[in-house]
Amino acid sequence: MFGWLGKLFGVRTAVETSRRNPVLLAAVAKSATIYSQIPLGEFIGEETRAEQARQLYLKINEICNSRDPLTTCRERLCVTMLELAMYQVLFIPPAPDDDVTGLRGEPGITGELKEHLFELSRVNDELHALLSASGEPITRDSIWEILSRSYWETYWLLESINAVRIELGDYDDDDDWYRAFMHAVGANSEHLYRRNLDMSSCFDEDVADIAPTAYSIFTDIVLSGTENPGLEWREYYKDSNVPFMGDGTQ
Repeated sequence: MFGWLGKLFGVRTAVETSRRNPVLLAAVAKSATIYSQIPLGEFIGEETRAEQARQLYLKINEICNSRDPLTTCRERLCVTMLELAMYQVLFIPPAPDDDVTGLRGEPGITGELKEHLFELSRVNDELHALLSASGEPITRDSIWEILSRSYWETYWLLESINAVRIELGDYDDDDDWYRAFMHAVGANSEHLYRRNLDMSSCFDEDVADIAPTAYSIFTDIVLSGTENPGLEWREYYKDSNVPFMGDGTQ
């Protein structure tokens, strides 16, 4: 019954999870599936994988057993989404290379930053701290390896938290807000990196000032607890020229 789930998290953990919390079981099972579909195993060994799986389980368990699981889930989702965006917009390659995120070409996300990783490692404090913590010399190759590992580790965690969100019913079959939120956070992250590099805005001149602020407000709306943050965000900016996801050229 527990197959891959037991292998990833431990059979005993899987059995105890199923007895305690069906939402937790479903989310952990989804997490195991996510791991099997991403190349994180290329960057970490078995011991590291086992420890990360345990830590991920504890984080999912904390959400499911909190006093207000839905609110806690959204809080953890926002924190992790912001972290992912830090890596994601650097991970996206320029055309015509394949973009596994599916975000290149959406408003504010260009794929242009990958070519500036070495320069960014010097001028962006968060990125420099991440690379320095590895203890390795900062080279173009080491930057890409650390970035790729960090991206897939954070993606695994984020998609696992999103599985909890879905199991908790915080999901709209017809108009879900998860991908729109990912786009908004990513576009704002690219904006900040471009400022680090003194690059011109990738938005049209008439929205270059307002768009980054608009995208950052999406996070506040998610944390507010509104039923559908994407719908509320679009309603708030419907009379502006701020481009929505789907208005890009992908």
